[in-house]
Amino acid sequence: MKKRFITLLITAFFYMNLLQAQILNNNFEKIDIYYADFSIMTAVNIPCHDFIVFSDEHKTITDSLDIEIWIGILNRLNKADTENKYFDRILDTRGKLFLYSCKDTIQICLDYRYTDINNERYDTSPELRLELEKMFQKPKPYKHKKNNRK
Repeated sequence: MKKRFITLLITAFFYMNLLQAQILNNNFEKIDIYYADFSIMTAVNIPCHDFIVFSDEHKTITDSLDIEIWIGILNRLNKADTENKYFDRILDTRGKLFLYSCKDTIQICLDYRYTDINNERYDTSPELRLELEKMFQKPKPYKHKKNNRK
């Protein structure tokens, strides 16, 4: 009986720590994503609140599996190192996400280095950048083959 009780306590402890480690743990119904290519150069950094005017791409995600994939990517982000010399600079925003649940809306802004979620900085992962670029990738033009008939 003691072993079961101890096992139950240990399981509960790890479960609670796993929940706390997640950045986002709401049930989201929709995600709006605004994006501008990471390679676009500007004379000044684009702050988060001005980004939607600057962005040239928008997509809405409502499929529950796609939403879970995005939440998983965001939950795997690492906290930013406060000692980094770029930590306190204004984001040069290239992506903005709005996550909608029945309770609230969460706004996320990101640039090449950092992602801001609820006023906390995380490192923008290569996985997140790749997923954004893949989602907004333009199809390559089709090249017609020339017939060399004589």
